[in-house]
Amino acid sequence: MARFDPQPVPGYDPVLRIQLRQAPEGGAPLDAAREGWKGNQPIVQRELLVLIHGYNNHLREAEGAYRGLRKRQAGLIASGLWEALVEERLGDVFWPGDARWPGLVDKLDFLFYADAVSVAKDVAPKIANYLRSRTGLLTVHLLAHSLGCRVALEVISELARHGGPKVGKVCLMAAAVPTFKLCPGGALFHTLAGVDQLRVLFSPNDTVLAAAFPAGQTLARGDEGFFPAAVGHAGDIPLTPGKVDRDHIPGAGHGDYWGHGQGHPTDTSAQAIADFFRFDGAGTRALGQRPLPSRRPSPPSRPVAQRN
Repeated sequence: MARFDPQPVPGYDPVLRIQLRQAPEGGAPLDAAREGWKGNQPIVQRELLVLIHGYNNHLREAEGAYRGLRKRQAGLIASGLWEALVEERLGDVFWPGDARWPGLVDKLDFLFYADAVSVAKDVAPKIANYLRSRTGLLTVHLLAHSLGCRVALEVISELARHGGPKVGKVCLMAAAVPTFKLCPGGALFHTLAGVDQLRVLFSPNDTVLAAAFPAGQTLARGDEGFFPAAVGHAGDIPLTPGKVDRDHIPGAGHGDYWGHGQGHPTDTSAQAIADFFRFDGAGTRALGQRPLPSRRPSPPSRPVAQRN
């Protein structure tokens, strides 16, 4: 039996879903991103903070992570401000970075990682195409975890090459991305120049990135390195104070970042995210120094055709 639990995540009801999954667990990605609006009521979002979950998360696990972020961050600001000032600026991405294998074999989902790297690179242009298609969208921010950080960086690269909304703030949590790719000469080094601010949350205590990542990355197709170090393990990328910075999250394991866990590392991560995006009323408005979007209809939800 698969890991997927069909029960809805209590309290999870986002304004915008950006769907790339064909199935709630495993499966291939959709040919193009599909948007889903709360109550089927589209709105114009001049700014959008895109949330991207990581590897081996089925649909409900991703929803739980996104719900955890909302609950923890809402608790750090004045009562009621989250719904009033933040929620309408969020877009939750769902992508198939997991496998659905039968019986006890499903416990070996980690063996899918090498293929998931290819999936991450495959879905990024589809997300970029979707963002490019959004009428009125001026600035995109990204908050990503684990292999979702690779998705985020590939999205930034696509927007830099083919045009689209400006990229504002980007936060990478426990990034399952080879360090060499973000260093001079690396394939993703140019993404550092393509953002207003980038923040890396990392932890040397992350045993997943220390032990499993190097082997999984080595087995992935393409130029993914030979037992490379992960950005989220030591945070070793070129730093530019005020533009590219990092925060050490002491004691954090791989799953301690979104906010749905307990303990000091989760608290530290939550505060680092809050400080970076400034989810505190006036600070929320300061994400891109723009007023809140007005609620009005946009074109009906539909698949966004992939562009070459």
